[in-house]
Amino acid sequence: MMRLSLLTLAILMTATVVHASSDDAWAKLNLTVAETCAAASGLKHAHVSEIIQFDDTLGKVATLVSGVFPQKALKGAHGKMLCIFDKTSGKAWIDEAKGWSAPDLR
Repeated sequence: MMRLSLLTLAILMTATVVHASSDDAWAKLNLTVAETCAAASGLKHAHVSEIIQFDDTLGKVATLVSGVFPQKALKGAHGKMLCIFDKTSGKAWIDEAKGWSAPDLR
């Protein structure tokens, strides 16, 4: 009986550690995506929406970045950029996304 209890405890502890590191990995990915997409957008005061996860076989996530266009000619106009982030390479693709909306991640 004691042997079974120790085995159960070991399994539960392992599951907790795996779950915790997985949460840490997701948090790190979310921060990397937010920072990379905000910088790639070129927008001032960039705000990044929640990240849209696709199937793992695609290897990409998407987010919407909103902020202020930096060009003086645009006189502080607000803009939105769609960001596609490649999880393997860390590369981000950006394109204007007029009319799109999403709640801010941060």
